Amino acid sequence: MQNTDDKSVQKSDTARKEEEILGFWKSEKIFEKTLAKASPRGEFVFYDGPPFATGLPHSGSLLSSVSKDVIPRYKTMRGYRVRRRWGWDTHGLPIENLVEKELGLKNKREILSIGVEKFNETARSFVLQYVHDWKRYVERVGRWVDFDNSYKTMDASFTESVWWGLKKIHEKGRLYEGRKVLMYCPHCETPLAKAEIAMDNTYQDVTEEAVTVKFKVKEPEKHGLPQGTYILAWTTTPWTLPGNVALAVGADLRYEVRHRADGYAIVAKDRALALGLEHANLEKELSGAELVGVEYEPLYALDLSLVADSERGKFARAFRVYPADFVNTEEGTGVVHTAVIYGEDDYQLGLREELPMVPILNPNATYNETAPGFIHGQYIKKAEPLIKEDLEHRGLLFAKAPNTHSYPHCYRCGTALIYNAVSSWFIDIQAVKARMLSENDKVNWIPEHLKQGRFAKLIESAPDWTISRNRFWASPLPIWKDAAGNVTVIGSLEELKQHAKKSGNRYIVMRHGQAGSNVRNEASTNPERQQENHLTEMGKEEVRTAAQALAKERIELIYVSPFTRTRESAEIVRETLGLPPDAVVEDERLREIAVGEFDGRRNEEYHAFFSSVEERFTKRPEGGETFADVRRRMGAVLYELEERYQGKNILILSHGDPLWLLQMAAAGAPAALLERFPYFKPAEAHELQFTPLPHNRDY
Repeated sequence: MQNTDDKSVQKSDTARKEEEILGFWKSEKIFEKTLAKASPRGEFVFYDGPPFATGLPHSGSLLSSVSKDVIPRYKTMRGYRVRRRWGWDTHGLPIENLVEKELGLKNKREILSIGVEKFNETARSFVLQYVHDWKRYVERVGRWVDFDNSYKTMDASFTESVWWGLKKIHEKGRLYEGRKVLMYCPHCETPLAKAEIAMDNTYQDVTEEAVTVKFKVKEPEKHGLPQGTYILAWTTTPWTLPGNVALAVGADLRYEVRHRADGYAIVAKDRALALGLEHANLEKELSGAELVGVEYEPLYALDLSLVADSERGKFARAFRVYPADFVNTEEGTGVVHTAVIYGEDDYQLGLREELPMVPILNPNATYNETAPGFIHGQYIKKAEPLIKEDLEHRGLLFAKAPNTHSYPHCYRCGTALIYNAVSSWFIDIQAVKARMLSENDKVNWIPEHLKQGRFAKLIESAPDWTISRNRFWASPLPIWKDAAGNVTVIGSLEELKQHAKKSGNRYIVMRHGQAGSNVRNEASTNPERQQENHLTEMGKEEVRTAAQALAKERIELIYVSPFTRTRESAEIVRETLGLPPDAVVEDERLREIAVGEFDGRRNEEYHAFFSSVEERFTKRPEGGETFADVRRRMGAVLYELEERYQGKNILILSHGDPLWLLQMAAAGAPAALLERFPYFKPAEAHELQFTPLPHNRDY
């Protein structure tokens, strides 16, 4: 290999040969021909999980790309048609975390302060910044895939497919709203699915100070206990202590009452030595069952005026001992403190015993007004020293010691997760688990041990799938619940339109008649050069004919672009329909698209500036506009008319491209669907199909 600055000379013979092959495939459209050829064995469906577009491919992704290319090629040669459409995973917290860093945001509250629109638009700009690099890499390794027709999870068409799936699941009775204890990220302020927590590097060893707390027994004599008796409970999460509502013991475990200078302590018999109580006088031994029902004094008084009515009455059952089979003597005291909604076992105990469910945290894991006043607004980890100091001052802290344990963290932001009973939407996996296992038996797994090993175990242990997130950059769930609790799940955009409030007006859209620029086939978009671009005689006649057909539409208002050719068209329509002069309203936003440097040049030159129609939404000629710019101003006019008028028949008279994009804005359609809408001929008019829908600034 010669040492030269000419990179083409430095390439090996193998590299040059590969590039020749790639060039041949491209010039002869070999991949496209494999899709067009006869396929007597029909379709072979190839599913491929889409990558995130927020980084460059690495050796692992390129290696898997090669593997993913082999099977479709083989099946193609065996007589199948194998469509291979590229996709991009553009949603989720990983991208949100990148946007937070880019915008210098620290938490969810700051996202809301700048506005969801700005946050999501930044996310949208982030997700596709490496698209061209991915295409270059994947094509260079020889993989055949349809990049130009790629789908993106942020596309409305993809969201619609998700809606369709959720509606089908709902119709089968397997979609439900529930409250369960889930792993919850205080920074992201959202629950996470089990699969997310099982990711690499999620669990980390942490050393924190665990505490043993004294709970003073009320009326101990009723249970044959001496005055000054305390039940000892151990916890690695002192932040949950202000929410304590019960203690749990093992009914079959043995417990002891030990006498110390500061009173009597109840602990599991097998834990007395570990707690340093072996030399304290043994006063009594009893079973856990004998402790059930013992009442104790609350550590903290919760503000019941802030507690929901449904939970307030349950406090008659709070602050006493209950039996639980999750209690053991491997560590701690053999007594478990429970705050009910901040632990999975605790929550089940609370449901069984009808204990009060009282959240003491805000969504960002700071204490709310229900909690004791000295920790209001404090983050849980910062409040722990305050809680321990308070308990020690009141003589209720028996011991504290460092404890090292493996603890889950949010793999996106690194925040320690907490267990939290939150409301979420779930898919009922238990109902289909048996079928999933039987279907797994039919799969030809390579390597084979995965079938009954990791994958089968994953299915067997799978909980119901929590699908909702309390965040911003994602597919919206199409679930509506009315005041009576009735649930409606929308399966498509068309179905959403059927439920949405209908337009209060009728809109007819019309293109101007033939003008001199149309005859010359030149772009005429500069407002300062419009004076000489009049309607032709043919154009005037086209508009008169169209206006006569519009008589049956009972037009009341005409909104028009301020260009000469549109003004002249509007005047002909006004006179034909017998409308007063003030029925015509000019709106500068209805103007022709600005083509900038291409103004006055042939239309073909402007069109050649773009590689595709979709590119016209993002690529801007010097001094000109993108299709996205035009769609925004046309959509703004439409929605403003909707707010301003009720029961009107309104004619919108504009230009070819703006009217094309107006139809798109009215339908809330993505760029990929533009060519499904008709392009207006000169003087052509149609009713605009429009249902006001929720939309972003791009409509």
